[in-house]
Amino acid sequence: MLLTTGLVVAGCGKQERPELQDEGSQSTGMPTKAALQTLLDRRAEALQKGDEAAFLADLNQSDDKLVQGQKLLFGNLRKLKLATFRYVTNQAIALPDGDVRRFLPVHEVVQLSADAGPGGVAPASSHRYSVARRDGRLVITEILPVTRENTKELGGPNALPGNAPWHLTPLTVQHVDSACLIADASVSDLQRYADAASSEIRHVESLWGDRLRFPGYVLFLTRDAENFKKWFSFGSAGNFKPEVEGFQVPQYGVRQTGDVYHEQYAGSRIVVNLRTIAAFDDDPRRVIRHELAHSISSRATTLSPGGWVLGAPTWAVEGFARWTEQINERPYLASRVAAGAFQGRVPASTDFYGRDMTFNYALSSTVFSFVERKKGRAAAVEFYASVIKYNDLEGEPLVDAPIFNAICKRVLGTTSSAFAEQWASFVRNGA
Repeated sequence: MLLTTGLVVAGCGKQERPELQDEGSQSTGMPTKAALQTLLDRRAEALQKGDEAAFLADLNQSDDKLVQGQKLLFGNLRKLKLATFRYVTNQAIALPDGDVRRFLPVHEVVQLSADAGPGGVAPASSHRYSVARRDGRLVITEILPVTRENTKELGGPNALPGNAPWHLTPLTVQHVDSACLIADASVSDLQRYADAASSEIRHVESLWGDRLRFPGYVLFLTRDAENFKKWFSFGSAGNFKPEVEGFQVPQYGVRQTGDVYHEQYAGSRIVVNLRTIAAFDDDPRRVIRHELAHSISSRATTLSPGGWVLGAPTWAVEGFARWTEQINERPYLASRVAAGAFQGRVPASTDFYGRDMTFNYALSSTVFSFVERKKGRAAAVEFYASVIKYNDLEGEPLVDAPIFNAICKRVLGTTSSAFAEQWASFVRNGA
């Protein structure tokens, strides 16, 4: 399942920003953005060198929760293969609050070896940092992550979610080939899933070929229902369902200037819900393959700026991933078609995850089964790769657009109307 953050795109208009001057210095006056950047640079260097004491030194040591939270972050990140770790304050504004100054948003850039963004763009999360002078020196008194609930308050369209699992949970990490598998304490058999991921990666890479993708894959695994809700704010997402077996969360990135980059994803994160998989007696390899299909193609997928632009057609994104699972859904589809559920069109993006979600997944996969039968497996992948370059629009689905007709002619050798008719017959005749 694809879960978009909904944070960057919320409120795309420019916000009015207070025009505040940096005042004071490292030794006197109110904390400045330049002073905060110096402090954060010191922390970034300490993490990269493995110096925990230096990483924690500029925190308010009397706040045990703050110190322990950052100690957790340090320990988790040190287990990962970091390509870049830094803090960016360029876009932060400073708001005074008594003897404290709050800076927001401050971007924490965590680029893993599996990530890749254009022109220095790297995945990041945003936080509000509160800084005060205590006993003659600057200390961090609070680090508040941006979430779905507080994004407008803490950073608006220039903020990114700050609740990655490494901020929230002690983690175990295992690297295998191009994959990084990360698990909480509920997963004691991580090697089993590392072996499965390695095999499934080879499968999806053989399908995807040399098309644009990220260098690697990042998979989080848990059997803990509360962690599944907390990680990446899943529990507050509009399409969250606790029974979902997995999510793929594409990552927005920031430039070195601190500007959020909206044109292409900079990374991908997968979360696998082993608790639900076991409850359904399902195959975790199938779920991993589905989410890897999302991940391997997310760098090549068009982004939605929000509003009336809905993003790449959900029927294509989810249908392709379901198609890679290679499961037999013909009896289920036949029963739903007989009951009148099929209206001759692909499911709409607007309510794909609604009441008929199960049917929408199964129906969407038949698009690629049909193309595979008509033109072969390579054509099915090329059809998907072509479709996800374009967005559905509110009231104007891609399948009704001239560009979809061009895709059908190029990949299938037929018009979009002929494709729709033949596919509908394929579905009605048993897919």
